[in-house]
Amino acid sequence: MDSIIEKYREYQTVIQGYTPKVVLSSWRGFKKLIKHLEDRSLNFDTVTLGDLENYCIERTDGKSLGYRNLIISQIRTFFIYYQQQEYRMDNPSSHLSYTNLDAHQELPEIASLEEIQDCIKELRRQIDSSLNRRQFDPIRKRNLALFSLMYATGIRAGETANLLLRDVIWEERVLCIRAGKGRKDRRVPLIGEVLELLQEYLATRKDLDVDAPLFLTWRKEAMNNNLIGVTFKSYSEMWTKPLRPHQLRHTCATHLFQQGGNIVQIKDWLGHKKITTTLHYARIQNPEIAATIESHPINELAISKQPKLKSIDKNSKKPMNTLRRQYTVTLPLVEPLIGKLEEQIEEFLRTAIGMNKYTKGTIKEFRFSLTRFAIGCPNCLKNGIESLRGVDVIRWLSSRRQAGISQCTIDKNLSHLRSFISYSMDRGWRSDNPMEALKIVPKQSKEQAYLTEDEMLSLLTAPDRSTQEGFTDYMTLLVLYTTGLRVGELSNLNIEDVDVKKGWVHVREGKGRDRQVAIPKAALNDFKQYLGLYRKEKSGPFLLNLQSSRIKPWTVTRRIRHYSEIAKIQKPVSPHTIRHTFTTHLIQRGGRIEVIAKALGHRTLAETSTYAHSDFEDLRKAVSLLRKNIPPLSGDHTDDE
Repeated sequence: MDSIIEKYREYQTVIQGYTPKVVLSSWRGFKKLIKHLEDRSLNFDTVTLGDLENYCIERTDGKSLGYRNLIISQIRTFFIYYQQQEYRMDNPSSHLSYTNLDAHQELPEIASLEEIQDCIKELRRQIDSSLNRRQFDPIRKRNLALFSLMYATGIRAGETANLLLRDVIWEERVLCIRAGKGRKDRRVPLIGEVLELLQEYLATRKDLDVDAPLFLTWRKEAMNNNLIGVTFKSYSEMWTKPLRPHQLRHTCATHLFQQGGNIVQIKDWLGHKKITTTLHYARIQNPEIAATIESHPINELAISKQPKLKSIDKNSKKPMNTLRRQYTVTLPLVEPLIGKLEEQIEEFLRTAIGMNKYTKGTIKEFRFSLTRFAIGCPNCLKNGIESLRGVDVIRWLSSRRQAGISQCTIDKNLSHLRSFISYSMDRGWRSDNPMEALKIVPKQSKEQAYLTEDEMLSLLTAPDRSTQEGFTDYMTLLVLYTTGLRVGELSNLNIEDVDVKKGWVHVREGKGRDRQVAIPKAALNDFKQYLGLYRKEKSGPFLLNLQSSRIKPWTVTRRIRHYSEIAKIQKPVSPHTIRHTFTTHLIQRGGRIEVIAKALGHRTLAETSTYAHSDFEDLRKAVSLLRKNIPPLSGDHTDDE
């Protein structure tokens, strides 16, 4: 296997043209893969998809998901080469899927402008304090110039390590970045302050050849990206906020965007291929979101005067509302499944969890759907998925429909079953797909209902806010309407995620990446009173049910339906209806749809467009803008508005 790796290394260098860093990283990775296979008496000819999945899970345990995708990419690229060279007829890595980073991506922690200034002051103080130890001057001046350059240009650590003296064009105040990420070159402007710090550092050096590295180590060798990371880590305890090189890149982009920088220019400046990547870098605490939220109707709604609130003693027994008591559903106990199919389902879920292919909520849905299928197909439960026939699927679907299950839920169950069968074929448990003849009937999408401002006002005033239960329900409606959160995101919201001082709600582990949403100023007082009276803890769930545990999504849905009946709203109302209402009201009041998309956590404007609704009066106003282009017969426009 070592000889094959050496041939592949030559192929990467000569044919593919990969950089030495990429080739070296792949070579080190395959050395570990070879050792893993030899310990299990395997080789490249006998390894299977399951073996590769187990290796990826073990190799990347405790590592980032981006690192896992890098390992998967290396394995898939190698086995494509292995198959092309006819060492093996099949490719065991063809179904080795990547992890969906969007479902697990968190907002990077960035530094404020004051914290950046404190870091620079600390670096400058160390230079001034080392007057009696001149041997440390070059290194400390290098670190100050390095930090300032990376902050002022947003350059990556690897690109910084590859800089040469000739890459700094002093006359034009330009930094040339050669062969950056994606083998792309770009030019970045430099400010005078950074040039002065570079000159101060270079004055300590004797070797100023144009082809010499810009930053050197203590031994006069070129720095690498790992050493840059170690340098930043050594200052972590001294700085007000520990920063890594890539955090500094995010901080740089965010500060530039907040101070009015054009997003397209920032994209070229950072060297990004897509503008969506730049929006991820420069979207933290976006002031445009706060400005758009200020047009929220809640700032103008005349909600009735709030009754006097009563602080509830934690030790007092909370009353049980009869309406809520009937919501308590006791599910029948189900005996644990025993059979070959159950083992295969667990193997599928274990791999999905280990590879982080789905979110926790999706894994839960998969388990529920596949368990229901196993119960409804005793023959498959005993003999495994290889015994499944098309008639078994049809019989199971018929039983689901006879049980009164909605078509939407049945389609979701079918989708989960398709994914499981595809995985079974990849693992070699069966060779055919019995569901190829079954097609999900496409349904005509219906327009989602939304509430008018008057209807939303009626819904907000329905709860009795003089009691803890009523005020909690009022806060549930208020959070949904003022932030546009999904019901699952509302259920997962914690006290530490709500910053009433800055007016932000931090959404973590939502559908997609983490995000921050501004709270309208008119709603901040209610947030403060709720936290001050009923949620005095510093951490824990933001909303509780009557059992003092985290509120569940179905409880929110039932309470909203209850209050919609009290408000006499003649349309179905759900948490997602209020999310549509949030979007529609902002758009009707002139909010920019691209900014609203960020607040909703959408990746594309196509997702947000389905939330945008307009009534007939909005269309009338839009068409009236054309009046000035059509001359009337009388010579004067009539005032028909």
